[in-house]
Amino acid sequence: MAAPSCSLDATEPPRTLSNATNISSFVDFDADDDPTDPLNWPNRYKWCMVIIISALSLIVNLAILLCAPATSYILEEFHSTSKLEGTLLVSIWELGEVIGPLIVAPLTEIYGRLPVYHTANVLFIIFSIAAAKSTSMGTLIAMRFLLGLSVASTVINPCIVGDMFREEHRGRALSTMGMIPFIAPVLGPTIGGFVSQAMGWRWTFWLIAIIAGPLQLVLFATYRETYRPRILELKAAKLRKTTGNPYLRSRYESKDASPSVILGRIMIRPLKLLVCSPVLLVVGLCGAIGMSLAYSIITSLPDVYENQYHFNKGSIGLTYFGLGIGMILSTLTVGHFMDCYLVHRAKSGKSSSESRLPPMILGCALVALGILSFGWAVRYHLHWIVPIIFSGLVGYGYVSIAISAWSYVVDAFGIYTASATAGTVLLRNAGAASLPLAGPSLVGKVGWGWGFSVLALLGLLTVPITAGLMITGGRIRSSKFHRKLIVS
Repeated sequence: MAAPSCSLDATEPPRTLSNATNISSFVDFDADDDPTDPLNWPNRYKWCMVIIISALSLIVNLAILLCAPATSYILEEFHSTSKLEGTLLVSIWELGEVIGPLIVAPLTEIYGRLPVYHTANVLFIIFSIAAAKSTSMGTLIAMRFLLGLSVASTVINPCIVGDMFREEHRGRALSTMGMIPFIAPVLGPTIGGFVSQAMGWRWTFWLIAIIAGPLQLVLFATYRETYRPRILELKAAKLRKTTGNPYLRSRYESKDASPSVILGRIMIRPLKLLVCSPVLLVVGLCGAIGMSLAYSIITSLPDVYENQYHFNKGSIGLTYFGLGIGMILSTLTVGHFMDCYLVHRAKSGKSSSESRLPPMILGCALVALGILSFGWAVRYHLHWIVPIIFSGLVGYGYVSIAISAWSYVVDAFGIYTASATAGTVLLRNAGAASLPLAGPSLVGKVGWGWGFSVLALLGLLTVPITAGLMITGGRIRSSKFHRKLIVS
């Protein structure tokens, strides 16, 4: 599929192709209510798919966090005393997710969501089994990296929701999609702590494979292709075969571009979008800082509550409840607000993709406040519930940033959503893989209070950046330079 040379608008896909013979040869949906268009599928089916892909994403998030409270058992079995290895064991996942989206997103824009999603999920199950059977720390870290590499839900889930839901319902759908996975910070460390204590750390990986396997079978049976360009390409191919007309083409495909040319052009698209689109760069940067700070909390909780508050290893998982509850509360409120705000702006004739950004501004402020307060609460050894409460602020703020970013990217980038999402995921996971590694060193040098104050300042800088994007983003996206730079 060649890159169309026109608008990125989500509601009006490109209608011209440089290699098309004439407009009459285009194959399109038959009407606005065409039942083959994912936007017109029954709501019951669409919401069922949201639940299923959310459950799969929950498994992925559990896989990230089940390992955290089991770290001490893993280090003990492999005779390691390195704090760096313990942190790397948790955060190396994100390095895999930096690379994975650069492969997954372009492939979905060539072959559609369905085959890429299924393939990645099967690999995820295989790597989970391999992790459970690891015989060395190096092997286990490598498997954690490959698990991150094989995660497809991070990129594809928001795209599937964008494929099926119209703008005015998309915020609620994205929030629902996020709500189930964000239960993981409540369940994951708790389950991981008790499972690793009672059955051994390997069962934290076996458990993922045991749950993900049947869920993937359900997905095999129920999921249909949702990517509209791919649906039209398949429709055009069927019509070419039945009518014998070789000139019939989807409005998204070129008739003579070779597969190698198409693949080469599309594989660089995520990086190209990230580098060339200022709005995507800002969204990715804010998401990266937000997730990095959330991961700084996640990786710090075991150390804080085991060494300073003297919790036993089985109870460490309970300390993640504040973070998880904050995340869940955010999913229950942010999506509804965004849809209502978008409708309100539409009635006044001022609706735009930037109407999705107010929760991001709030989220950036809350993450900075939560990180600052958490650090000083630990520094002065306040009651053990106080840091947990402040971690809840970080959880609420981070999810507000994430949902707002998903919605903005889906609305603003249309058929390029997968590549645009991959660009933001690249920045986000790179930050989550690297910044938490600096946390222990920073705390060791200046203490919890001042160390987390430095991190909070970093988070606070994203507030004016996001506010500036809300004001100027529409003008940047509508400029000829921006459009031509992205789609050329």
